[in-house]
Amino acid sequence: MVTGAAGGIGIGISDALERHGADVIRTDKRATAGILPLDVTDEQAVAACFEAIGPVTDVIHSAGDLIVGPVADTSLAEFQSASDNNLLGAFLVGREAARRLGPDTSLTFIASQAGFRAGANWGIYCAVKSGVMRLSEALAHELGPKNIRVNSVCPGSVDTPMLDDVYSRLGTLSGEAPEAIRRRYNGVTPLRRNATAAEIGDVCVFLVSPLASYVSGASIPVDGGEVSA
Repeated sequence: MVTGAAGGIGIGISDALERHGADVIRTDKRATAGILPLDVTDEQAVAACFEAIGPVTDVIHSAGDLIVGPVADTSLAEFQSASDNNLLGAFLVGREAARRLGPDTSLTFIASQAGFRAGANWGIYCAVKSGVMRLSEALAHELGPKNIRVNSVCPGSVDTPMLDDVYSRLGTLSGEAPEAIRRRYNGVTPLRRNATAAEIGDVCVFLVSPLASYVSGASIPVDGGEVSA
């Protein structure tokens, strides 16, 4: 089961899993052909979706959104939206998965390398994504005795329409062209480029596979080395 499967990273994850032979149940609040409707901020909807799907072996929670801008200029409504779409959604999906997953299964959260350290204009996003990482770690401790593995994947910049929108918003704040912002961000990333959604998907494939049978409680940066730069 993949949440946020209509978005760039969610598509990359779902496609990667299917390439490796998995049967993937795609969910998203933007339901289309092949994607079940799911608003991860709606407690009843999350429970109903899990009930309708039935037993699953792995849950990957990819739903979320990006927020940028100075903390001083962030409205309460914007903060609440960021918290709901990222942290509340992770709580509701994680809680339901914890109630329903059986032994030899896994739960993976898509967090962010922003959860490791803060930066100007990223304060709210850093706060909510670090919360997702701490939630993941706590669940790893709680569910480990049941042989349920829980991890976080922490992407850096990933080429998606959502990131293009963020470059535009940052450009409005700074007066720079979006492409100049892309080059500046790439310049501090050791690999000097953004990730593809498929590269995030490949890490998720590893985490649900037997190759990761002793990996739990990890927050794995997939950011071209940015967090260590």
